[in-house]
Amino acid sequence: MKLSHKLMMVSAAVLMGVSPVVGMANSASVQAAPIAHAKGVHNTYGKNSRVKMTKTMKFVDRYGKKTSRPATKGGHYTIWNVKNINGEVYYSIQTDLKYWIPAAATEGTVTYKSGKTTYTLKSNGKKVVTSTSTAKSTKKAAKKTVKKSESKKDSKKTTTKKSSAKKTTKKTTSKKSSKIKVVKISMKKKAYVYDNNGKRVKNYLGTSYIGKDVTVKGLGTKTIKGTKYYALKPNHYYVKASDVTVK
Repeated sequence: MKLSHKLMMVSAAVLMGVSPVVGMANSASVQAAPIAHAKGVHNTYGKNSRVKMTKTMKFVDRYGKKTSRPATKGGHYTIWNVKNINGEVYYSIQTDLKYWIPAAATEGTVTYKSGKTTYTLKSNGKKVVTSTSTAKSTKKAAKKTVKKSESKKDSKKTTTKKSSAKKTTKKTTSKKSSKIKVVKISMKKKAYVYDNNGKRVKNYLGTSYIGKDVTVKGLGTKTIKGTKYYALKPNHYYVKASDVTVK
């Protein structure tokens, strides 16, 4: 009887000792789960975004700190996320946001969407050029195409020289007014981004500024309160002309 009682006491103690260990294991597995979303991180189109390393370097974590894992020159990676770290564009090669490489150290094209705007980043191993397109601008372009085709049909039916001359004048005027001079601009220094009213924005691609030597497309110019700006996205985002160099 005494032996049976001791065995029961030992069994109970073992069960009590095992239970907390199981609980700790479950907690650790939850903490190690992949992060699906983080502030300032943009998801790409996955397999359609591929790049090649142009030099060997260490991967960094999401905060810009170097890791022990090397990214080898000539290596090909699928890019899953885009983020600005310390004013520079970085690419994530894993969906858990664990390893990042600077976009300027790669060759290739990466595309992602933020709101209604689609961003295309092209890198050549030295610089990154960003271009944008929106659903609205696509619809407007389609409408313009329809209007042009209709006006061509109307001009064929018109028999008088006066009406033809008027329509030709209208077409020329509309083309001149809608044409935007696109140039490549490079940041002389850390350039802050401003809105349509000349007010500094807090979130442009996850940050409030564009890093030094980053090259983007300037979509026309605009003078706001006496200061000249280049448009990153007309009527939305601008940088001061004094902060950039025109290529």
